[in-house]
Amino acid sequence: MSLIVVTGVSSGIGRATAELFAREGWTVVGTVRDPQRIEGHQWGGDVRIEQADFAEPGSGERLAVRVLERHGVPDVLVNNAATLLFGPIEDATQAEVEEVFRVNVFEPVALAMGLVPAWRERSSGLIVNVTSLGGRMAFPFFAAYNASKHALEGFSEGMWHELKAFGIRVKAVEPGFVETPIYDKAMRGESVLEQVSASYRKPVEAMIAFEANIGKRTSPGDAAREIRDAVLDESDRLRYPISAYARPLIAARRWFGEMRVMRFFHDRWMGR
Repeated sequence: MSLIVVTGVSSGIGRATAELFAREGWTVVGTVRDPQRIEGHQWGGDVRIEQADFAEPGSGERLAVRVLERHGVPDVLVNNAATLLFGPIEDATQAEVEEVFRVNVFEPVALAMGLVPAWRERSSGLIVNVTSLGGRMAFPFFAAYNASKHALEGFSEGMWHELKAFGIRVKAVEPGFVETPIYDKAMRGESVLEQVSASYRKPVEAMIAFEANIGKRTSPGDAAREIRDAVLDESDRLRYPISAYARPLIAARRWFGEMRVMRFFHDRWMGR
């Protein structure tokens, strides 16, 4: 039976991914920041929960040690846990930006590196880093989040090179617009606008409206199935744009040119 680690299974893509692999007979080690959030949840298979808060320095390395000691060497790691910071970068504090990078980049990479020696010893392993469409292009008022996902893309490509010779594969899955609670927590409610500097309030309001009006978002379940397909793909392919709008937007930047697409969306998003 195969063993997979999925981080961030409290909700959204992470929960759907854990449920899917559990139903298909995998043993799943899922991580949550607060175990009470999933208390009593029926997973449909063998899901073992580990508490891990990636906002804490060293949490990724400690989690790798626990996984190996308690569950054995996993076959796959899906680095899904993430946090989002929405708003003008001018309004963000250094501590807020550092937390985004710690949760989205530093600790996931440390977790992966903590598992690498065991994988190298047996000449097999798979790291799936869930990045984002925002890891290939940037959106206004998501600068810190997008920058962290760009960083994870860079780590993924670097690891692809460094680990391939040891039989360890690396994949970057790049979701587009998925119906997930991460946006609700970061963007909804009057409190968001109340915290925005007056100079940015109007474009931030427009961006919130733009996000709210995006139709045909992909469900977490459909995103999980695309992650499953990437996991089962035995090729050395690195990047997998998945879910709503990811593939066409990435293709548009390639065919029409980066600056033309940036100017088009700037006018659409910012109105100037």
